[in-house]
Amino acid sequence: MPDAYLPHHDPDVETLVRPRYLAGPGDREAVDAAFEPLRGWRVVALGRYLTEVVATSPCHRVRVGYRPDQEQAWQVAASLDLFAAPAWRGGFSRATPPEIVQAFLGALSDSLHFDEVDDSTGTFVSLEGTLADANEALSERGWPTLCTDGRWLTISGDGEVDYEVGPLVDPAVELASDVQSGFTWRISPNDPEVGWTAGFSSCTPLHLIAAVNGAVADRSPLVRSSDCLPQRVAARALAEQAEFERREAKARAALPSASDLLADGDSLETPVAVSPLYLAGPGPVERAVAALTSEAGWRSVAVRSGRLWESDCQSVRVAHLPERTRDTWQITAFAGPLGMPAWRATFSCKTPAEVLGEVTRLVAETVTGGAWPGNGTEYDPPFELDRHGWTRRTVAVWTTFSAPDSKVVLENNSADFGHHEELEGQAPPSWTLTAGIDDRVSAWSADFTTRTPSYLVTAAALTAVDPAPVLRARRSLPEMHLPYLQVVAAGTGRSSAARSGTAPASRGPSPDPAGPQLPVVPDRGRLR
Repeated sequence: MPDAYLPHHDPDVETLVRPRYLAGPGDREAVDAAFEPLRGWRVVALGRYLTEVVATSPCHRVRVGYRPDQEQAWQVAASLDLFAAPAWRGGFSRATPPEIVQAFLGALSDSLHFDEVDDSTGTFVSLEGTLADANEALSERGWPTLCTDGRWLTISGDGEVDYEVGPLVDPAVELASDVQSGFTWRISPNDPEVGWTAGFSSCTPLHLIAAVNGAVADRSPLVRSSDCLPQRVAARALAEQAEFERREAKARAALPSASDLLADGDSLETPVAVSPLYLAGPGPVERAVAALTSEAGWRSVAVRSGRLWESDCQSVRVAHLPERTRDTWQITAFAGPLGMPAWRATFSCKTPAEVLGEVTRLVAETVTGGAWPGNGTEYDPPFELDRHGWTRRTVAVWTTFSAPDSKVVLENNSADFGHHEELEGQAPPSWTLTAGIDDRVSAWSADFTTRTPSYLVTAAALTAVDPAPVLRARRSLPEMHLPYLQVVAAGTGRSSAARSGTAPASRGPSPDPAGPQLPVVPDRGRLR
């Protein structure tokens, strides 16, 4: 897995630590670096040995303190004006990696700068956005989230991170008692050598919470002195590095040498047949919407952020928004031309075009057949996947379907969220399909809200594990997937059955366009 962005380090005395949330506090230089985003702030050293640092923003509304003798060494408080009580506050414990604190302080400093330049007030105390946006980095890692008694709980794949979001409460009551009742991170709570915590009150701006989550989920390693790392972290880091080197060697073998590529400039565009499909990359946009033609009654128009396809009945829209990452593709069914959204399916930017093509084909067939795919139905318990060798496991509110190739997983969250909260992004989707290299690295994902017809979700899952190779230009193959792809030249015997996408092959009789006629699940209760 070639990686040009590994930080420079001396392997004899330093170690690259992944995941970064286990890297520990580092040295004093790392702590000093955390304050770099606060340039222009007034910084004062306090304490008998001048080890305590307090930074005050130019507007005097935000203060950041570092007190290494206290358990919550990093402390932050923000007020609307000079003399008001804090609008929110919180901080990080002593063992928090300073790079994570730095990401938070960078977002905070940017907010204050935006307020000053835009002549506005309150970005740094605003609650604009949704919890789904704040938690997007964790969702992209495939970390499951469940809801109980109004609280969201997200746990990392390795079980080291426990991130909790509590219900919104009266700020005056909250700030007078426990500042950690809003957003709380607990990392390795049972290991004092590694563990750390962070907590912020519930009125903390969500874009700042997103900055913390992004830093926690960041896959890039941190440099740490080898002799300062706890034994289990050092062992894990060395194992990660060995795995990285193994993948790098395999990746080199999978690609022609640089001199070969330069000698034959056309080789990068040469089509090859690759498998498995779920690691082949996105492929051509045209392949994803091959069924949405004007002959089939679909109208295609350019919009500011991409392109939109709309059915003749004006009840279904398919959008391609290339500037987005997690929801690059969106399929929305409405309760009639002027109705509210009934369900939505979104696909991340690297979703293979064949998966999207199969879903849009079924949607187009449903509309052409005179049915409306907005009559969302509850999922048939076997979900048709058991018959295809998928295994099922249920833990609490989560039911997980794993493909025979365990790298493709479909998860159902039966927690008590509301249908409209799902559509508005204020609650996690009912169904999430992910495909990746391993449990930690996701190649792409697709989300489906509660009332999405089950046959569409089934089609997406089964297409993802279709064994037939697909055609891709060599240039378009995701570099980090190369060690896990089987690649042969197009036109060879093995690639003769490669899917071109011009006429999607069916794996059996088409499902009933209306889907199974089961009762619609009533709206679930609101989250907050």
